[in-house]
Amino acid sequence: MDRLDRMLALIRARVPELKIVHKADSRLMGIIAIALWPITPDFSTRFTTVLGKTVYIPRPMEEFPRDHLARVLAHEFVHQLDMMEHGAWFYGSYLVAPLPVVRTQRAIWERRAYGVDLLLAYDLGGEPELQRYLQYLIETFSGPSYAWMWAGTESARQFLEPLCEEVRSGELQKGEPYASIYRAWCEPKGGDETCST
Repeated sequence: MDRLDRMLALIRARVPELKIVHKADSRLMGIIAIALWPITPDFSTRFTTVLGKTVYIPRPMEEFPRDHLARVLAHEFVHQLDMMEHGAWFYGSYLVAPLPVVRTQRAIWERRAYGVDLLLAYDLGGEPELQRYLQYLIETFSGPSYAWMWAGTESARQFLEPLCEEVRSGELQKGEPYASIYRAWCEPKGGDETCST
């Protein structure tokens, strides 16, 4: 089993009805893409979206490198767990106050999911890759991709840097769901994957 197989096994253990759908094959995603066009014109071609048990991806599965798709699904798995735990509060709070003058609950949910991305970036490339990805997230959190969910780049840095410190210290890897995701990423069952910690 490679990383993608292990990640899918982990996710399906908690979300047995998991579906992975190409956005181009979804009428709902087409409607959402039209609604978001003024803010996020690349919604259909760049972003992965999860609603309940379905993960909508911007291109067919076979076009993703397997490790990259494993990372994407790990991120979305955190969202799925939050959706299952928090139900209507997750959905309602995710959509509230999409204005560039506030800090939104959406940023809290995304920070949890992007913890996976920071963890795996650090595993793959150490501090340089962690810093590169942190800079990407600062711009993402404070920019139009998520409707300016965190006001200001410096404020976004202060919001995200403690998460990087948790990754560096190994603390993030100890808590769930990160520990399970990290084990699925690292465990070399029949492969040659190794992890830095």
